[in-house]
Amino acid sequence: MKNSKSARPSESPPARASIAPGAIREPIYLASQLASICDVDLKTIHNWCDRNEDPEAPAELESFRTPGGHLRFRHSAVVKFLSRWGYPIPDELLTDRPHAMVVEPDLDRRAQLVEQLGLLRPGREPGEARKGAPSPEDVAHLGLYSSGRWYVHLWGDAYAALISAGERAGAGAPMDLAVTRLPMDGIDATTWRKALLSSAETKSLRFVLIDAPKSVADEHVVGTLESGQFDALREQLDSLATELSGEVEPTPTPARRFEGSIARRERIKIPPREPIYVASQVAHIWNVDLKTVHNWVEKGDIEAFSTPGRHLRFRRRSLLHFLRRYNMAIPPEIAPVRPRVSIVDSRVDDARKLAGLLSTSFEVQVITDPTVALVDIGAQCAGANLIDAVIVTLPSSGVDGERWIQAIARHEDTRFTSVVAFSRGASDTDARRWQEAGALATVFDGDPSQIAMVLERALGVTTG
Repeated sequence: MKNSKSARPSESPPARASIAPGAIREPIYLASQLASICDVDLKTIHNWCDRNEDPEAPAELESFRTPGGHLRFRHSAVVKFLSRWGYPIPDELLTDRPHAMVVEPDLDRRAQLVEQLGLLRPGREPGEARKGAPSPEDVAHLGLYSSGRWYVHLWGDAYAALISAGERAGAGAPMDLAVTRLPMDGIDATTWRKALLSSAETKSLRFVLIDAPKSVADEHVVGTLESGQFDALREQLDSLATELSGEVEPTPTPARRFEGSIARRERIKIPPREPIYVASQVAHIWNVDLKTVHNWVEKGDIEAFSTPGRHLRFRRRSLLHFLRRYNMAIPPEIAPVRPRVSIVDSRVDDARKLAGLLSTSFEVQVITDPTVALVDIGAQCAGANLIDAVIVTLPSSGVDGERWIQAIARHEDTRFTSVVAFSRGASDTDARRWQEAGALATVFDGDPSQIAMVLERALGVTTG
């Protein structure tokens, strides 16, 4: 029989390494802080610490004890633990260092960026880095990476990057820097930058441009490089990280005296976290047995994730998506008071007319610029918030409608948002392309009341 000893926190914290001036210190969390951040009770945190070291058993949450015997948790250990289990990383854990966004459509160039900048996916540590080129799995991964000084959001599409920038702003950790190669694929670079600077939370964003023409002059552009200058890019990033780290201050928590947990002064308030439901709650809400819920998950009908104790958990937006997909009644426990709808149309008068038509059943907002709209939609889908549907008028000047729809349909935080294309003069071929990209339906110009009917059915709204 194989021996397995119980994992116990060390009796004293490891020796503190000297920290260079301007360096970002690793945050340390109390057990009560971590319970609040992960939305679990204190006993669950202690259970996670007591997991067995047996490689076939659930991973333990690494911790140490203070001289007074209290548990403390390093930021890197918490992220590693949650990532291993597929647990959504709470936004509160992503405010300890600056955020950079890199847009690179070319797969080979992304592989070089990951390797040369030493980027790691969440939960991995430098000692776990592979020798040689990154694996195809890592290169294909889009979204969050980290280095010693930055969180890096790596995207292959400029439209998805706009949503990501908005989501980060809405989550309380706005992007500090955007790195992109010119010309951009499928969108005008100047229009793209203006969209990112359009909101109060992103107006201080800085840019590093790769292969930019000499004519580019912008107060927000802090560097221009040529392709392949990875050392120069790394130096630029490190320099900016040092500058930004001067804008941090210790958080006023008891953990401060152990390792100087930090938070950016200019971070906006983090929105409420999205409600998470256990399997028994889902079964109770729908009046079915627990086995039925597990069958739905196994068949892929409902998205779920598992806790370190292997218990199923469900996001509210995934439950709503399931009910709407199968035209099932939405229980009041998870139903929105009024579904939120964004109208994206450059014709202000037409947009307001449609908003008036929809306002009896929906909470409606109008956005006139489709590129700015992606940033705004991303911000409004952060945390517990959700835009239930978007109506976008296509074709629209300067916008690739197919890629615009794909960005919403595939992004982690907006893919539960229904997209309705409102066509002005488009062909049936265009409509098919938009629906293949992820649009729920295409409504041709002539009778806007059709949009209300489509939305009411798609979002499970009953009238009369």
